[in-house]
Amino acid sequence: MFDKWLNLPAHLYLRITALTILVVGVALSNVLMSIGTIWIFSNWLIQAEYKSYWAKLRTKRSLWWIILLYAFLAISLFWSDDLSYGFKDLRIKLPFIVIPLVLATSKPLSKIHFHFLLYVFLGVVFFTSGFNFLRYNLYLEQQNDIREMSFFISHVRFSLLVNFAFFTSLYLLLKKRIMSWIAWPLMVWFLFYLYKSQIINGYLIFGLLFIVSSFYLLNQISNPKFRKVSQVSWFVALLFVIVASYNSIRQTKVIENEEIAIHQLDLYTENNNPYFHDTSNHQMENGNYVWQYVQQEEMENAWNSRATIPYDSLDRKGQPMFGTLMRFLTSKGYRKDSAGVYQLTPDEILNIENGQTSIALNKGFESRLASFFMEYRIYQNGGDPNGNSILQRAEHFKAAVNILKNSWLFGVGNGDVQNQFYEVYEEMNTRLSLQNQHRSHNQFLTIWVSLGVVGFTLFFLLFITPWFEVAFDFFVLFVLIGLFVSCLFQDLIETQAGVTIFALFYALALYRDSTNQEVRT
Repeated sequence: MFDKWLNLPAHLYLRITALTILVVGVALSNVLMSIGTIWIFSNWLIQAEYKSYWAKLRTKRSLWWIILLYAFLAISLFWSDDLSYGFKDLRIKLPFIVIPLVLATSKPLSKIHFHFLLYVFLGVVFFTSGFNFLRYNLYLEQQNDIREMSFFISHVRFSLLVNFAFFTSLYLLLKKRIMSWIAWPLMVWFLFYLYKSQIINGYLIFGLLFIVSSFYLLNQISNPKFRKVSQVSWFVALLFVIVASYNSIRQTKVIENEEIAIHQLDLYTENNNPYFHDTSNHQMENGNYVWQYVQQEEMENAWNSRATIPYDSLDRKGQPMFGTLMRFLTSKGYRKDSAGVYQLTPDEILNIENGQTSIALNKGFESRLASFFMEYRIYQNGGDPNGNSILQRAEHFKAAVNILKNSWLFGVGNGDVQNQFYEVYEEMNTRLSLQNQHRSHNQFLTIWVSLGVVGFTLFFLLFITPWFEVAFDFFVLFVLIGLFVSCLFQDLIETQAGVTIFALFYALALYRDSTNQEVRT
């Protein structure tokens, strides 16, 4: 419509503007995501090239799965009780259908416009990550929770964007669309930020994408002999990393299983009070045993004389105060007695009250790996799951499986998902607090709980069909794998930010200029 009036490709400019807003919005603002989604859909409706839309739609099998899945979400409200929740969820998931529908049925993005959007994406992630890092490390007085390092959106979702930014830089470098003196510093920065962010999901996504990407790039080597040697070297290096990792974990288990003779330990404090030593409990913090050199009475009296939060209360994260104190003292190598408490500085007292359990707080991968093993040990010993992501996710998984035992075929309906989880948590007598009683933290399981086998199949097909629909390039490869792995470890499309990230990158990867990708016949 506007094209004819103005004798310009006005709708194209409006679509690129909307996509730019979306690219910026996914890293910065839910408001921008909403504006971009409404803008791009309104422009599509006003352009009104419906015959062309239909012709393109008929050839896009992956888009049909998106449409059917969204339609099934709406249909499932017929067997849902909580319609208000169901309609709210449909509204949140609008980008899931709107963005792919517009990009798939409109004129494909040219290389110039596609690369422009990638440049904008790199710029906004670079700015956001830099702001996050400086704010967290220089501005915040208390660095008690690494999740506070992501200011604009969820730390887990932002870690996915940082991964995509790293491999987008590599993609543009391979395409010779970015200068190496820009691309390499960007990749180093994104990798450093990911390392410091301590997000297990981010580490897993990067590790898998790095392995797949390196093998993919080796296959592009033109010399057959050099390609074969490189592939063999790659497999040997991967095997070495796997064996080394296994031996490292095995060595950790050996250390944990060492029996400690009681006669090797001091039995009394400086005040001549008896220590408690549980030599069979191998829970550790920063390389030290938590349940050795424990004198609860001394520790309680000393703590209550110095702190504002009582020893038998909860810290500001909702964790038992005595447990946080014990773990922090252990991480410093102090004994859990009055002497240990009195060695703490006023700032450390405040950090403990805020829920900091270790001095090894912001040391990147090592901190998160140590935290992972700590949470796993607590889980093995039947510990309180609240405040421990691994324990909480185990409870989420159990709840999802329990729901599927009775509703595996058709699901519980889109409107009743959260209520069903609440009911199952109550039946399980879970120790999770109400605020931690989330869904499965696995998008495939959540879709299955909501829509049954049909919904699960449709969602799974979104990741299978593209391999037969387009001849993938490097961008398609890392986007599809990144989204798939993210959906394994989080409910990616259950929030506005997550569903917009999914829809935008999925659509950008698949529905581009055909000169970027060869369509399979």
